[in-house]
This record gives sequence, structure tokens and C-alpha cells, in this order.
Amino acid sequence: MGILSFIITLFLFASMEVASKPMMGSIDPLVLTFWRFVCGIAILGVVMAARRKKVKLSPGKLSVLALMGILNTFLSMSFLQLAVKNTEASRAAAIFCSNPVFVVLIAGFLRWEKFTKRKGIGLLLGVAGLVMVTGVYSLKVDTGTVYALLASITFALYVLLSRKASTGMDPVAVNVISFSFGIAALALWLVANGTPMSPEPLKAELPSFLFMGIGISGLGYVTFINTVRKLGAGNASTIFLLKPAVTTVLAIMLLGETVTTNFVIGLVLAGVGSYLVAGEKSRT
Repeated sequence: MGILSFIITLFLFASMEVASKPMMGSIDPLVLTFWRFVCGIAILGVVMAARRKKVKLSPGKLSVLALMGILNTFLSMSFLQLAVKNTEASRAAAIFCSNPVFVVLIAGFLRWEKFTKRKGIGLLLGVAGLVMVTGVYSLKVDTGTVYALLASITFALYVLLSRKASTGMDPVAVNVISFSFGIAALALWLVANGTPMSPEPLKAELPSFLFMGIGISGLGYVTFINTVRKLGAGNASTIFLLKPAVTTVLAIMLLGETVTTNFVIGLVLAGVGSYLVAGEKSRT
């Protein structure tokens, strides 16, 4: 059952950029992010209710969960959707999933984690991979690439915060509560900017949207949590290392995207670098 959850989660998470790319011409990226997480939290809420686990939160813990939701659902996922709109789906996924590199950089800067030789090698490979994938070496970086980098950095901050804040808490409850704060912050942003939040444009893309909302943002997190329980956090984390490659294959098959040799080299370097970094963490 653990392997099946792993495969389902990998497919769902790897499909996000590819499934949402065709929708970027008909709906605002942030509005799409808002509604897909509304669907996701509905699914997770049902699961949370069925588990009947009591949740006790101090004001301090609740504040941390609120910040986690803002970093993840509001900022990181919004940046990622903007990246999908403004660059290739495969590029957005590759850059976003390099977030372990930023985790190491930020944690080292804050002195939250010990810097080791393995992490150093992983960091060098990861940075080299990012340089190749983003095209920085050619001095030409598109807007989508910048958004993808912002998504990766903010997600890295979310990861670091979640490690310190959610230990011992039910992961379903953590997601439900943090998602709630994230979509609330996103709603306030949309209202403040006068962006119409009506889901009306989604009717034309209803199957794709339901796949994203119910599947990726709802069931995807459920199967991911089950994967962590069955296979352990270390093995579950490899989903994010495999995601860029699977997304690239899906983007080529379904969106007709093409990739360069430099992109493939960068994808491999970033993946190996992230593995060296994340692999060590999973054993500590």
C-alpha cells in the first residue's frame, strides 16, 4: 500500500504544472490557486473529521501554522502558478523542486543546521543545476524563471519552519489549519487588488480544475501523508526529487514542450544535488 501511495502521489504532484498550463489563458493564476486549495482543504477537512483526532493549539503554535500557510499556500504556490503561466511547465517544476538547495543555504545562514561535506557537494551540484536549468549562464532569464525561484525560496522557508513547528502534530490537521490561513491571506490579496474571484472561468476547464483541486490539492496530500507513514519521511521525500523528471516527460507528451541538452544536464545535476542534501537530512 505504501508503494501504491508513493506512485499515486508522484503522478499527482508531477501533474500540477502540466494540468494547469492550458488554463493560464482563461483564468488568473492566483484565482486558480485559491480555488484549487479551497477544494483541497474540503477533502482534507473530511479526512480530518473522519480521523476524529483532537487538536490542541496554543496561540504561539497557531501563529506559526498561520505563517506556514502564508509561506506555502499563499506565496509559494502562487509564485509557482505564475511561473507556470510565464515559462515552460518543465522548467517551473525543475526549479521549484530544487528547494532543498535553498533549505541548506538558509539553514546554514541562520545556523539552524550543521554544514557537512555531503551538503557542500550537494549544494555545489544543485547550484550548477539551477544555473543550467534557469539559463543564467546565457544572461537571459524570463519572468517565469524568476517566479519559480521565488516559489522555491519561499517553499524552502516553509520547510524549515514546518520542521521546527509541526513535530508531534497530526499532519492532516497541520495542512488543514495552515491551508486555511493561506487561502484567507490569498483572498485578502485578491480583494485588495480588485481581482475578480468568481470561479466562472473554471467551467470551461472543469475536468482539469477538478483534477487539480480534488486530486492534486486534496487526495495528493492524503496519499503523501500515507506514504510518509508507510515508507518513512526519507523515502517519501524522493517524490520531490523524481517530480521534475516526470513533469518533463508529461510536458513533452501532453504539451509538446521541447527540452535542450543543457536543461537535461541541469535537471540531473539539480536532482543529484537535492538528493545529497535531502538524503542526509532524512537519516539524521
